Amino acid sequence: MARINITISFLIISSLIVLSIFDSDKSAFGAYAKAPLAPTGPTVSDESLVVEKVAEGLDFPTSMAFLGLNDILVTEKNTGKVIRVVNGTLLSSPVLDVAVATGIERGLLGIAISDNLEGKKYVFIYYTESGNGEDDSDVENSVDPSGNRLYRYELVDDQLINPVLLLDLTAIPPNDRGEHNGGKILIGPDNNVYVTVGEVGGHRTQAQNIIDGPAPNGLGGVLRITQDGGIVDPESPIFGEDLPLSIYYAMGIRNSFGMDFDPLTGNLWDTENGPGFGDEINLVFPGFNSGWFPVQGYISNNLMQSGTLESDLVYFGNSQYSDPKFVWTIPIGITALKFLNSDKLGIEYANNMFAGDINNGLLYRFTLNEERNSILINDTYSGNIELLKDNKIDDPKENLPLIFGQGFGGITDIQVGPDGYLYVLSYTGSLYKIIPSSESASPQNPSASIAIQNNTSSAQSVSAVILGIDGERSYSPNPVEIGVGQTVTWYNGDSISHTVTSGLEGDPDEGSRFDSDAIIPYQSYDLQFDEPGEFNYYCIYHPTMIGTVIVN
Repeated sequence: MARINITISFLIISSLIVLSIFDSDKSAFGAYAKAPLAPTGPTVSDESLVVEKVAEGLDFPTSMAFLGLNDILVTEKNTGKVIRVVNGTLLSSPVLDVAVATGIERGLLGIAISDNLEGKKYVFIYYTESGNGEDDSDVENSVDPSGNRLYRYELVDDQLINPVLLLDLTAIPPNDRGEHNGGKILIGPDNNVYVTVGEVGGHRTQAQNIIDGPAPNGLGGVLRITQDGGIVDPESPIFGEDLPLSIYYAMGIRNSFGMDFDPLTGNLWDTENGPGFGDEINLVFPGFNSGWFPVQGYISNNLMQSGTLESDLVYFGNSQYSDPKFVWTIPIGITALKFLNSDKLGIEYANNMFAGDINNGLLYRFTLNEERNSILINDTYSGNIELLKDNKIDDPKENLPLIFGQGFGGITDIQVGPDGYLYVLSYTGSLYKIIPSSESASPQNPSASIAIQNNTSSAQSVSAVILGIDGERSYSPNPVEIGVGQTVTWYNGDSISHTVTSGLEGDPDEGSRFDSDAIIPYQSYDLQFDEPGEFNYYCIYHPTMIGTVIVN
């Protein structure tokens, strides 16, 4: 069957739409500051479980897939390599090395494995292909990438061979930034291939609910094809008969780094990243329209300030808008999503949904209602779950009951291994698994779950606490007054990451004097001031958080 080749050239968009992109979708570069590992390593809240390191030394890993027990393929974003990890050891030769564009969210992004009926082992790879056959040429030499591409390989003699190009999508953004390329791949219960694709740096077509925009171009949704690259059920298309409508399973999605099928119902769920607000978890049915660009978060909350109604969105075929099932008003940088189709961590966690984030290095746990069509936080959680009844987090501290683990560094993937345990991949280069303490040679120290690094014992150090998102009261004390040569130690007492970055949002030299990067919950950052003056600073994740250091 012929592959689907959708090569879409850049579409000229009206000046009105272009203005709306840059006025309303100002994704701060803070979105790309990633949580570091906790100094004591990751921990989980359940003392009967422990986090063990499986492997380290990976280079910005993005996705993983199991070939078998203790045998894992891992994609590296910027090297374009597929690394095989056997019994915790990274094999010296990659099973594949492709040339990738790497700017911002471009790179080698997704992997999935399938055994076909002829006994072949197919490996599906999604990546932003370099425009000149060299890694990083989009950054180093401004070479446009060839496209975001899905290939099917065969695993033969420990190598990936016989590539077949299944999807060829534009990777050229209208905003000159290499963001929102999606890339996660799943083999569905129907044995078809599902791929998440972002809107690639602000494309504005009818797939992004722009009524007068250009026709959909294969971006901004979940695409579904057969393993041979064909159209699934061409007699009953979801959105339409012609390409690319015929391969959309869902649209109106800004960008996603995670999706999985519920093992009990077969329903597809995904995560979706908002601009500066409105991270989502969605139940993705055939024909799902997530609402982006005019809608992010619950439509009634009007976070985009567009006043858009469901009737204002663009619909094709049998498509339908549906609200998210969970929303973070203040984004966490949500990434991976996985159902634990095992009771190996305890019957209470079987078929729970787990999700990770990039900003805070946190692992979240969710339970579903009896019909498994909505998130319902039940009595298996600790803390104030009354605040979660609306399935919306307005204050980051409402997160606390949902936090199952912390300190992983930015999480890029979550999978369940053949052993039934939960595996967590960190952009920092490490792979972890969560297992019962009884199975571990080195049980977790529960007291390490909140590791505080605070050097306030020094007479030369002055303490400050990061309280949360509250304008000039976000940092306490504010201002901090010290003498030349003294150090300020900022301790993050909030439940999400923050930064201490010189200047204010939009300053041409913001971050040039000092920049903490992400200070994860319950960790600290020290900075010595060696010259007098008044130094403003803010949080790049949450620019309304501002503070001042006065050095006398």
